[in-house]
Amino acid sequence: MEEDVQVSKRGSLVLLVVLSFGFIMAVLDTTGVVLAIPEIKKFLVVSINDSVWIINAYTLALGTFLLLAGKLAGKYGAKQMLILGMTLFVAASLSCSFAGNIILLISCRFVQGLGVALFMPSSMSILMQSFSDHNQLAKMLGIWTAIISVATGTGSFIGGTLIQWLGWRSIFLVNVPIGIVTIGYISLTVKGDHSTNKLNIDILDNLLLILAIAGAVIFLVEGKQFGYLNLRIVPLISLAIIFGWLLILREKKSAQPIIPITLLKLPRFTVMNLVGLLTNVSLYGIVLVLGLYFQMALHCSSILSGLLILPGMTVLVIGNIFYAKYVAEFNPVRLANVAIIVTLVGSTVLYLLSLFIKPLPVFAIILLFSVMSIGIGVLVPASTTLLMAVSGTKYSGIAGATLNANKQIGGLFGTAIMGMVISSFGTNWNGIIQMTFLINAGLYALGAFLIWKYVLVENKQK
Repeated sequence: MEEDVQVSKRGSLVLLVVLSFGFIMAVLDTTGVVLAIPEIKKFLVVSINDSVWIINAYTLALGTFLLLAGKLAGKYGAKQMLILGMTLFVAASLSCSFAGNIILLISCRFVQGLGVALFMPSSMSILMQSFSDHNQLAKMLGIWTAIISVATGTGSFIGGTLIQWLGWRSIFLVNVPIGIVTIGYISLTVKGDHSTNKLNIDILDNLLLILAIAGAVIFLVEGKQFGYLNLRIVPLISLAIIFGWLLILREKKSAQPIIPITLLKLPRFTVMNLVGLLTNVSLYGIVLVLGLYFQMALHCSSILSGLLILPGMTVLVIGNIFYAKYVAEFNPVRLANVAIIVTLVGSTVLYLLSLFIKPLPVFAIILLFSVMSIGIGVLVPASTTLLMAVSGTKYSGIAGATLNANKQIGGLFGTAIMGMVISSFGTNWNGIIQMTFLINAGLYALGAFLIWKYVLVENKQK
């Protein structure tokens, strides 16, 4: 059954803002929660290794269920999935705020991530269905992007402010009233839904994907604590490889693979997804390290730590604006190439400075992280444009889903890898900073090579 989602013109802007609430809360529950870790660590008396799972449980659920959730929205309707996802998210947020031990908190964070995975693609679906006029849709998408960019840029500061004045539990409690307003408004104003019960979903393939990623992440995080050759840890990576191998075999034979084989055979599609993954490994990892460094090494308050991260996150928006203004003049390929070089230079200079200046001055970190962020701010929309262009209209939906998925999976591996670095160096924050930006320089060097070989060279040959 198919129905068009209908909203009045008067309510269009309100609908846009309400739909963006979910994305704003999702951002706050990543960048904002990072700043709560030192407080939670002290309150629940847990190790930094266990504390990292407060982030990883959320991003694990979000990243692994996102592709499946997109298909569920298509099968059962975006409105139903949004309400279900938001209800789960609100209930889990309330439970997080009252959690008295780390196991309960991590479990509730996983349910939070699952809720976000359900409502995130559904929000975009309702937005797309609500505006049939292309000009109006383009305008609404522009406003939508601006709202999300501002939320991303200010998430750390908002989170730090809440933690400073109201305590770490407030970072979860704030979701409850916003979520209830969203559920109520969507229930009352979105009159139709768009669904097709004929859509087949391969649950086993999606389960194999979840298990493969989960096994790899648990191996990375827990391996440092117990030893990577420990008999409790080795089976995890073995199972991750087996599940991944089974997934590849099934996907090759599947009539409805998670990602169409046609797309995977396109070098530009695969490369731009890899670049997006590497970028998010970098960004989420840096935010985690800096959030902890400012509080645990420099003994800054959570609000000051948020302020120190704010410039680097805010210039992401400047990069977005720069891209939108100059994309027609320079084309996305050239902008992506220049942007990743800028980011590579910023991370390399930070690494080299950290070798010779100990401790690294805060102003140097802020300045060079901002340089990196300008590059990222241009690289992300450039990568998105190139990915959507090569996917075409037919596969635009799955291309959008892979973008969101690699963002969350990249964030998951970013926090896992940086959690390993922090655990390895203990209180040696100079070593942590050095290793963080060495890894980042390596990530962007790999990304620059992929863009040069598979995008820039290909573009010149055309």
